[in-house]
Amino acid sequence: MSEFARPPRRAPRKKLKMPLFGNMGSGSSSDGGTDWGVKNFSTLVFVVGTLGLLAQLFLPSLWAEKVYDSASEIKELQLDGALRKKYTDASDPNEIHYLLVVKQKDGSRRKLDLFEANPTFFDQVAVPQRLYKESGSMDVRVTRFSKPDTLLRLVFMK
Repeated sequence: MSEFARPPRRAPRKKLKMPLFGNMGSGSSSDGGTDWGVKNFSTLVFVVGTLGLLAQLFLPSLWAEKVYDSASEIKELQLDGALRKKYTDASDPNEIHYLLVVKQKDGSRRKLDLFEANPTFFDQVAVPQRLYKESGSMDVRVTRFSKPDTLLRLVFMK
């Protein structure tokens, strides 16, 4: 039985290294360089994870736009800009929110939620039109391309 030839033993393969972490899991480093993530890697993962969770909690509320949805807010609002978005949020079939995004001349954006308003105003405006509304009034002047300016009235049901 000892007459069978045994293949020569191969040298062990070189351990793979991760691009940013070097030879983190392979024991001691032989090159003498500093490995920034070897000793405190779990702390680093914990800190990055905590920062990610905090960002998910606080950033959406900081970046959220002001939504004008009540009759008193819309009545006191002054509009002078172009309608940029017009969409509905019907995630709950009992509450359909009619949303308009108006870009003002100064570059700011106003987001109107016409949930409590009569939806006929929402149906009569389109995206490229300009809207003019004075503060304290519910009359909105709509500039159209094919027709003369139209005066529409926002009517709230509640």
